[in-house]
Amino acid sequence: MIAVALSGGVDSAAAAIRLHEEREAIMGVTFVFGESNPPPEHIERAGSLCAYLNVRHTVVDASSPFTAVMDYFCREYLAGNTPNPCVVCNRDIKFGLFLKKASELGAERIATGHYVRKAAEGGRTWLGRAREMNSQEYFLGMLSQEAIRLSVFPLHDTTKEEARNLAASAHVAIHKRDTSQDVCFIGPGGYVPFISSCTGYHSCPGDILDQRGLVIGRHRGALFYTIGQRKGLGMGFGKRVYVLDKDMKKNTVTVGERAQWPYQSFFMEQVNFMKISGLKEPREVRIKVRYRQEARDALLIPAPDGRVEVRYEGMFSPGQLAVAYDGREDILCAGFIRSPQKNIHVISPWCPKE
Repeated sequence: MIAVALSGGVDSAAAAIRLHEEREAIMGVTFVFGESNPPPEHIERAGSLCAYLNVRHTVVDASSPFTAVMDYFCREYLAGNTPNPCVVCNRDIKFGLFLKKASELGAERIATGHYVRKAAEGGRTWLGRAREMNSQEYFLGMLSQEAIRLSVFPLHDTTKEEARNLAASAHVAIHKRDTSQDVCFIGPGGYVPFISSCTGYHSCPGDILDQRGLVIGRHRGALFYTIGQRKGLGMGFGKRVYVLDKDMKKNTVTVGERAQWPYQSFFMEQVNFMKISGLKEPREVRIKVRYRQEARDALLIPAPDGRVEVRYEGMFSPGQLAVAYDGREDILCAGFIRSPQKNIHVISPWCPKE
């Protein structure tokens, strides 16, 4: 028996239909993470699909364990990092808790509507890029070997458009705008009001600094900015500038040109090895430091404390996930970006356009 995670959206519906067409024994499971998450109509759609397929549908209240994901989100932002709650949710809830609940319901495996390719060899299981242009393996970079082994990804060779057609063939009425959100618990106001409502933290204006520490402007609150950000700085500098650093305690944001980016490497922490079982010597890889990015060249270097140093010339945001790939676009390992190492050189001053 395979338990299929049904969110009420196109992707999970297509995954269930694909497995049903392949004559797999399935059941549908819908997780509720909080009020209107997912919306009631999505739960109803999931139930209607199961009725159409003549399979069991179970709704699981996961609101209590899901609070840990929201706490992590707030905690990381207030520490000055840029968290990726979907990665943590996938690891702990959608593949962690789900496996436990599926077993309790009598299922041996689970399935989701993620666009991702699965492979195995030599006792290792791993994920890689799927056929769909917006492949989602990046978000699953922290899955354990057991989670991958017990998971099925029916949409590994399916495009989004093909998934829509598959859902339509089963008369699943889903509006084209009903697609997955990056952060399902954030309302239309954005993440800052959410953090304020959860923690009581209130962002206030502060100084924008240049690389010399000189005040060159004012910002609306350090919480509104992420390291590496270029757009939405709220000031015209007469040149393209980026957020190079921020200090939540001092409520300052440091900006500069791309050439002034002060980091040449970072550390991967909580490293999850996937296609490889470990790292004993430096290895050249392709790496992504955010989802909507093409993988770029990097060098992995094992550190004695279990972390992995990543020599990388691009910009990145501490707290985000770094995913290392081989030439076949398979995930070698992944980990959270921490402790960037600064270049040792004198940075020439610059002034904003008056």
